[in-house]
Amino acid sequence: MSRRLLVLDDDSGLLTLLRTYFGGLGWQVEVCADAVAALALVGSDTPFDAVICDLHFTGEHRGEGFEIVSRAREGRPHAAVLLFTGVPGPGVREEALRRGADEVIVKPAPLSRLRDAALRAMKKP
Repeated sequence: MSRRLLVLDDDSGLLTLLRTYFGGLGWQVEVCADAVAALALVGSDTPFDAVICDLHFTGEHRGEGFEIVSRAREGRPHAAVLLFTGVPGPGVREEALRRGADEVIVKPAPLSRLRDAALRAMKKP
């Protein structure tokens, strides 16, 4: 059975890279570059085993990723939810974990680190 991954980030190059990497591992990957569409996706009934989400979609440091993490966790209590950010300012990790993220990973990071974090989180009880 194939794992289903949702990747939410405004960087189209990163979306392509993650789709290619995880797709090569046999995962079904859906990507989204828009914060409003991302909120709709995580609020839908579409099943995902893992969600990888950027913190800032607009480039204005608004932290849309926090709300996305909260909604992803509410609708998918057993899915892996990872916050992937290039701006790990003060309190980001704590807020992400409070909202339900399994892990916060700072960009750039090896793709294998994202894979391992998602697999680890999917195995949690």
